[in-house]
Amino acid sequence: MTQPMTPHSPPSEATAAAREIAATVDQVLLRESLSNELKLAYVRGLLLMVSTSLDILVFFFPQALIGQPSVPPTIALIGILATTLSLAVWAWLKGRRRVGLKALPVVIPIFDGLLVALFITNIARVLGESHPQILTNITAFCSLLAVSGGMRLYRRASVLTTGLALANFIYAAVLFQLEPGIALFASITILGTGFLGMWMATIVRRQVKSEAGRLVVEWFLPKTVVETAFEAPMELLRTPQSCVVTVLVTDLRNFTHYAEKLEPVAVLAFLNRWQEVQSQIVTQYGGWVDKFMGDGMLAVFGAPERLDNAAEAAFQAALTILHKVEDFCPLPIGIGLHSGEVVAGCVGSGSHLEFTVIGDAVNVAARIEGLTKSVNQPLLLSQTTQQQLEQSSQGELRSLGPLLIRGREESLEIFTLR
Repeated sequence: MTQPMTPHSPPSEATAAAREIAATVDQVLLRESLSNELKLAYVRGLLLMVSTSLDILVFFFPQALIGQPSVPPTIALIGILATTLSLAVWAWLKGRRRVGLKALPVVIPIFDGLLVALFITNIARVLGESHPQILTNITAFCSLLAVSGGMRLYRRASVLTTGLALANFIYAAVLFQLEPGIALFASITILGTGFLGMWMATIVRRQVKSEAGRLVVEWFLPKTVVETAFEAPMELLRTPQSCVVTVLVTDLRNFTHYAEKLEPVAVLAFLNRWQEVQSQIVTQYGGWVDKFMGDGMLAVFGAPERLDNAAEAAFQAALTILHKVEDFCPLPIGIGLHSGEVVAGCVGSGSHLEFTVIGDAVNVAARIEGLTKSVNQPLLLSQTTQQQLEQSSQGELRSLGPLLIRGREESLEIFTLR
């Protein structure tokens, strides 16, 4: 059933798009944060398993390893408990399929801080006075805790891990009665490690945002173009590609006259919705939108990514657009298809560049779309495109014979739907 355009002011599609872009950036950050959290869980689990194995050996062979007749079983039991909890956290993180827990950069560092405090307490009770050199290990653990915040991408995580690391080391210095000078030097070292983690978090976050930006830019340009722009930008500027493509041009009939009855905001909202529908269909069939022209669109199939049958993909996209427009608005549509060689590359000056396709095929496709008005048919395609279609698709077409194309001396055989 036709849904006519209404003059009321619907929600702004531009605002919705901005929200969607912001959500995309947040999701990329959260996904990368979760991935880094999983890597930290691997390291945490490995360190605790090694530490617990040594604790168990010390419990069974205290005289040979530390020169004491015996040690309490808590040294091994606490290590086993900490390892079990760490493995449980690792399994929980690995099992997550959806990103959404923004508290991770806070909750997991607190868990790490408690583990370090438990480790310090256990060692101090068992080996503190007889083995003060264990403070070297404690300093290393605190430094690891401080720098781990940098992998969590959020500054608050770096501040939290640095604070927890300093608090744990001060706690150890009190338990071991460390000299103030040595404690101060070690604390400054841990603090410096924490600041390094903060800078690392800024760098990693910037890289992740760059990746999110790449994903957003893919909404505007073909994926291969975006990848080239990020990986080898000079290559994109220097090497235009010659491609055989099928060009699809659309245009709504009498839209200018119809839009006179609407408020500008309603016109913009309708165009945003309609162009979104068209672009989704083009993408679905492997093409990309070169440009929007008011209520019209120019799409390309077969460049810069090659398609096995670009003409068939463009034809199926055109049929889908024809079906969609009947449900979308009361206006008729004109669609033109033509296949030929084009050059794909960047056009413009240093202040503004545009990736586009240039060639006679683009002009002919636009002229064929213009013919839809005079022959009163919604879809026209050239013989060049018709010959590249599958047999089943060719059976849906009939010839209108040779027709003159504006701007060309020779006529072209044009086909339309039966």
